[in-house]
Amino acid sequence: MKSSIIIIVPFFLLGMLSCQKSKPQKATDLIEKALNQKIETFKENKRNECYENIYADAEILVDSIIAQQLNLDTIDFPSRPIKPNSPSVKDIPEEFKLAPIK
Repeated sequence: MKSSIIIIVPFFLLGMLSCQKSKPQKATDLIEKALNQKIETFKENKRNECYENIYADAEILVDSIIAQQLNLDTIDFPSRPIKPNSPSVKDIPEEFKLAPIK
């Protein structure tokens, strides 16, 4: 029994040690990994933003082409209001006859 314990204990210890996680990486490796991940995220965000701008520009272009082919006036300006008749100009006599105020 003692001999079986001597054989089992080292195998048990080796099994326990093999289940442990690997040693943590160096700080520089972790920093570089985080930096690369942030750069990839930034590139992906910029790429998505660029695609959205391209889609918006293409949509405007297509709408303009369709409007031109259909002769649509996309800007509806209100009609000009009717001007009221101007009052007639009164002629001023050359001589004024003024009466004194009493």
